[in-house]
Amino acid sequence: MAGNASSLTVTSTDGLVRATVDSAGTLTGLEFAPSAFERTDPATLARTVLEVVRQGTAHAHGTDTESQSTARPPVPPRPTPKRIRPERRPE
Repeated sequence: MAGNASSLTVTSTDGLVRATVDSAGTLTGLEFAPSAFERTDPATLARTVLEVVRQGTAHAHGTDTESQSTARPPVPPRPTPKRIRPERRPE
């Protein structure tokens, strides 16, 4: 990530997408590498754009997603053990 006090530019890990957001988190620029459309399919490129813009917006709002994306997922609760009921004896 790079930028000055009024804007921030975030580049995707593969280098194909660069998004610039202002201090309010508004997208002000979007650039694609010349080979972006040859090296990836439209759906993957769209996901990359969304991720880069979200990172920039989160950073501008002070809720940087980098630490969230590397955090371990929550551990699901343990299943409740089955209770075995004693058989009722006829009286």
